[in-house]
Order: sequence, then C-alpha cells, then structure tokens
Amino acid sequence: MIIDVHVHPFCKEATITPSLEEGIRRQMGTARDPARIELATAMLSELFTRRSVHDIVKEMDAAGVDKACIVGMDLTTRYGVQMVTDEDLPALTALYPDRFIPFVSVDPSLGRKAVDRLVHAVENLGCRGLKLVPPVQHFDISDPKHDPLWEAALDLDIVVWTHCAHQRSHPDSDARWGAPMLVEPVAHKYPDLKIVLGHCGFPWQWEAWSLVVRHPNVYVDISAFPKLYNHMPWDAYSKFDGEHKVLFATDNPLFGFQETLDALDAADLSDGFKKKIKGENAAALLGL
Repeated sequence: MIIDVHVHPFCKEATITPSLEEGIRRQMGTARDPARIELATAMLSELFTRRSVHDIVKEMDAAGVDKACIVGMDLTTRYGVQMVTDEDLPALTALYPDRFIPFVSVDPSLGRKAVDRLVHAVENLGCRGLKLVPPVQHFDISDPKHDPLWEAALDLDIVVWTHCAHQRSHPDSDARWGAPMLVEPVAHKYPDLKIVLGHCGFPWQWEAWSLVVRHPNVYVDISAFPKLYNHMPWDAYSKFDGEHKVLFATDNPLFGFQETLDALDAADLSDGFKKKIKGENAAALLGL
C-alpha cells in the first residue's frame, strides 16, 4: 500500500474563500514579479475550474497511490483566505472514502476559535489530522500561547502535520517560522502528540533528522523536494533507528505522484526502507 500524507485537493469541487480571484489576489499581492503573479493565477485558476477530484484519483491510480491525506490551508489572519474549506474536506472524502483521509487546517492566531474549529472538524466532519503552515500563517509554533491547540489535538488523538521547510509559493512567507527546531519545545512538552514535519525539513534537513531520531512522537515526510533527495540524510535515519519515522508525501499538485515515487525509487536506500516510507510507516501512524 502506498500512502501520500500530504495532498492539496485543488479541484473544481473545492473552493477558495472569499472567491478564487480575490483569494489569488490577496495571496500574491506583495509579489514584485508580474510573471510570478501570472503563473500562480494561471495555475490556481486551471486547478480550481478545470481539474476534477476524479482527476486526482486517476493520477493516484496511474502511480499506484492507494490513499491520500487531503489538506486544507487556513490563511484567515494573514490574508482572509481559506484554500479548501472545512466543509470541502468531508464532501471530497465522501466521494472516495476508501482513498482520502481529511486533514483540516486552522489558523492558530485565531486562538480559542481555532481550537473550537479543530474540535468541530474532527468530531463532526470526520477529519483525522491538523495541517499547519507557519511560514505563511506567520506564527511561531513554539509559542506557549498555542498550547491549547496542541492539547486539543492530543485529546482528539489526531496527527499534527506542520510545514517544516522554507516556503516559496507565497511572496511574503517568513522562512524562519518553518525551522524544525521550533517544534522542539512542543515535542518535549507533549510527548504523546503525533507530529509530522513536512517537506523534509529543507534547508534544515539535519535539524529535522535530529528531532525525528530523538523524539518518539516526531515524524518527517518527503514531500516537495524530490529533486533534492540526494541531500537527504537517508543513512543517518537508518543508522539511528529512524527508518520507521519517514513518510511518503508529494505536495501534489505542486509535485506529481509518479515524479516523487520515481525520485524515491532512484534514491540510494534499501528496498526495505523504501517500502516503509511508501506506506508501512503511515499506516502505523494513522492506525490503518
């Protein structure tokens, strides 16, 4: 079984609020390069108006991907935008209940409202995880003021996926908030909270490795950087009993299912390690 733990279900059955056009304008508003704005507008417009959720599943089928964690992105405080709403996630999952696992996104800067939305999404909408993007949401995951959110996630027994890498899609993203070591105090304070460091930790891949091999509750996924797998410390994960903590993910549609699988297959690591990455580790983490 191949499980992708990070897929954006950008498709015509999903939504951007307050609207597609306004959502793009707000997110790209500080870009100084007109070509960058044009590219982002064309890509998102194509995905949200022409791509179907059925196309996503066809792409999964073609690559042999069995299940995907589909994620939202709540950018309320920074932009007043949601990329795939809370309600979209269960609706999409209902179309393919055996293929999709919904991960809701909330904006931690909303405080108690974020906690309440998370609880609602899990208890009433069937979401199985929480997705965070600190560089874009502009928040410090290590700040104790966010502890109620981690406590709620712990009580709900869900996975917390957080962007741990620099970030390129938003022109005013702050890479500092993507540094993996900001997760250290959270992992210490909540040793039973299941945390996934997204996007390999690049360019701090060794910091990500350090967290993963020292904290039993911290994992890392390999999404978004298939072209840089030769810079991943694969052997260090193997030598320090971390092979069961690395998860397959793509960041689709920004990176393809087959593209990422091909890059993993070409990486210099054992077949057993690759098998764990592709699905065994995620199945154990998600209780599948």
